[in-house]
Amino acid sequence: MLSGAKTALLALACGVVPVLTGCAPPPASAVTEVASRGIAFPDYPQGGWTYLSFSGAHGFQVNYLAANGRAWLWYPGNSAGVPEEWKLDTVAGQKAVCWRHPSNSYNPVTKQTGGPFACQSLALSQRSIVARVAGDPYGLSSGQIPYKRAKCDAPAEFAFDRNRFRC
Repeated sequence: MLSGAKTALLALACGVVPVLTGCAPPPASAVTEVASRGIAFPDYPQGGWTYLSFSGAHGFQVNYLAANGRAWLWYPGNSAGVPEEWKLDTVAGQKAVCWRHPSNSYNPVTKQTGGPFACQSLALSQRSIVARVAGDPYGLSSGQIPYKRAKCDAPAEFAFDRNRFRC
């Protein structure tokens, strides 16, 4: 059974009102895993950085955020980058980061397609970030990715505790 705080994070992980956001929350175990971490990058999200996030559900995700609200995701197993939009917002009185993915995209963890903005707790999102590098070193803003990555493959350019964060 989840505590009240973890239930609130789960509700905000994919939108306070899932019906309105068109999003299903991630598995409770994924939220619990991430929610127990500290925040290594309290200024996340900021344009001009490439972030590495990790959860047992998704593995390692690489995400370049531009200052203009555009972003590109290098998702495990994909052969191309996923264009995104991002923004900060307040949802039900809580700070949130919101993402919009193309309507033809699919999230294999939540089993949802893209389309409208879906918001998640800013604090939970910050806890998922394990490393960052300045700029767009992989050229993700071109829509291309350097290579097809496996779920448990974190690019070497990121400095983080590889013993703590691994599949």
